[in-house]
Amino acid sequence: MKIVNTVYGDASGGRWQAMLNTHDALASQGHQMWIVAGDENRHLSTGNRQFFALNSSGFYDVWAAWRLNFWLRKERPDFIIAHSGRAVYLFKNAMLLGGIKIPVLAMNHSHNVKRTLRADGFIHITPHVGECVAQAAKCKGIDLTKKPQTVISNLIHLPDDSPSFSETVGQPVVLGIMTRLVEYKGTHLAISAVEQLKKQKYKVKLLIAGDGEQKEALIQQVKDLNLENEVNFLGWINGEDKRKFYKDIDIALVPTMNDTQPLAILDAFAWGKPVVASDHISVQQIIRHGENGYMVKQNDIKSLAEKISYLIDHPENLKLIAIEGYKDVIQKYQFSKIAEKLNAFVSR
Repeated sequence: MKIVNTVYGDASGGRWQAMLNTHDALASQGHQMWIVAGDENRHLSTGNRQFFALNSSGFYDVWAAWRLNFWLRKERPDFIIAHSGRAVYLFKNAMLLGGIKIPVLAMNHSHNVKRTLRADGFIHITPHVGECVAQAAKCKGIDLTKKPQTVISNLIHLPDDSPSFSETVGQPVVLGIMTRLVEYKGTHLAISAVEQLKKQKYKVKLLIAGDGEQKEALIQQVKDLNLENEVNFLGWINGEDKRKFYKDIDIALVPTMNDTQPLAILDAFAWGKPVVASDHISVQQIIRHGENGYMVKQNDIKSLAEKISYLIDHPENLKLIAIEGYKDVIQKYQFSKIAEKLNAFVSR
């Protein structure tokens, strides 16, 4: 089949990579794939994937809908997978101009789903996203019974290296956080937890991999707390630097305060690293507390520091949860598993 993946609005976070992963997963199943996006995401890489650039000024851009209608009548895709509300609106509006009718499937990457209810079907990346869609549809009086739905997670690529599961921690204990540096990701909480651990005489080091609008504030926080020797900013990393990051850290931290499905957890699982994360609803969709990871109270520095200190004092638990997390990636989140699920849904 010929399938379009599309996203409109700022997709500079994980949404763009999730869209590319969906694209590649379906391509691996033999489908012919296109990406359609606007100027706001033109700076993001599409690699060698087929790409059609079409700018849209908003939810009701008639000129963009007309141009898209012309393109759709020419290319005749079988499905559209829309990764944002604006993308749903653009493609549904294009259908209203006549001449073509193609199912639009919404794949929501946030809990703000109301703009995607016009879609003809849904791919929920977590069960909670499905609940959000059901609740929003109920509020608007929309009948979902005739719209196909399924829960299919975002995927993760397995590293080339097989993980080694350690029963010990280093001296100092190396904590790692890989994220976009924005407030809701909670990096400032991890830094404050390091301060508490230092006061308690624990020897810890925090590696922060990522970049973003909060970076300067976080650097200042480190200076104010006199943690220059305990916290290192690595910037965006990939390839060999990413491999070294996961080799170096003992515990991965994900103190998010607002996420849909933190890919940082799945990534740490894939590298065989134990995870300590907040108990935000997005985390609860992945972590089974004490089995494949540990959860702490959301936005609670004391709770985060206490769990880290507990694991430092009881390192035998780290290997157990890391192995369970890795099993989850193999069974539920790796590329080939998600590709099979996506193919089964679009081919039904």
